[in-house]
Amino acid sequence: MAEAFHDHFIVRRPELADLDAVAALINACAQADIGEDSHITASWLGRVWTVPSFDPNADAWLVTTRDGRLAGYADFGLADPPQPFEVSGWVHPDFRGRGIGAYLLRRVEERAQHTIAIAAPDVWLGLQTSVYASSAAARELLRHNGYVEVRRWLRMLIEMDAPPPAARLPDGITLRAFRRGEEDRAVYEAVEDAMADEWEHPALSYEIWRHYKIDQEPNFDPTLWFLAVDGDQIAGVAICRWERPGKPNHGHVRDLGVRRPWRRRGIALALLQHAFGEFYRRGKLRVSLGVDATSLTGAERLYLKAGMRADLETSIYEKELRPGKREK
Repeated sequence: MAEAFHDHFIVRRPELADLDAVAALINACAQADIGEDSHITASWLGRVWTVPSFDPNADAWLVTTRDGRLAGYADFGLADPPQPFEVSGWVHPDFRGRGIGAYLLRRVEERAQHTIAIAAPDVWLGLQTSVYASSAAARELLRHNGYVEVRRWLRMLIEMDAPPPAARLPDGITLRAFRRGEEDRAVYEAVEDAMADEWEHPALSYEIWRHYKIDQEPNFDPTLWFLAVDGDQIAGVAICRWERPGKPNHGHVRDLGVRRPWRRRGIALALLQHAFGEFYRRGKLRVSLGVDATSLTGAERLYLKAGMRADLETSIYEKELRPGKREK
């Protein structure tokens, strides 16, 4: 059901027919803020809208002009507290400065309030969102509404004009590709174990992990999932895909991790160099990934050592809804 917002705008829930328009809106915002398209496509957004825990009739809002032009969009992602609820929002550059962003933030927070009654009373509750670090207006809007910057993320990029150095593995470790259908759950468990130390890594169920990484991933290619193996144990993983969403000329290292017993032995660098070498061999000369700029593990140093550079910065903001216990 649509409702009026201001004299010139209408608010309603999204439908699958809106996917292209919402993706175009997000890309227009990225073009205005950083001079390039975002990583969001209509097909990627469609996968988000079809996740069982997401209900577009409760968790998303469109703001349109009275003649149907899309001016703003926001969505709300349920989480298992104390993980923060994920918030995303965009206002088309042509309609900024007219209160749409503040209005969408209020709707998101109203939605979040409904979860407080069903959460354990001693658990921390909060909202989290990300904006381009270069977007001063978006950052000011968040600060004005009680959000605090808690992290910065970097997109790291390597552009290869020659084969990268060959991977050097410690004794007893071998590299091979993922065997789909034989070790899906074992790889899932290795990824969750390796990523558990990352800041606020969301603990995904096997079903949700498969939904995003395999079943509904249009760029899924098991020959670009690389495993570092010690006997029958998976020591580390580099999960890659041929195209980064929104960047078809970028290969994408989606997940890179080494489990604790095998760390500080050069396995992460070897996995990264092996992935770079395979992309280069297949003709993909640019490869990118995302990293926490404030990571205690020094991941950014690893990527710099591998020949990458930072080419985009994103700020992570949080707003506390209720104090309580929080593990990370």
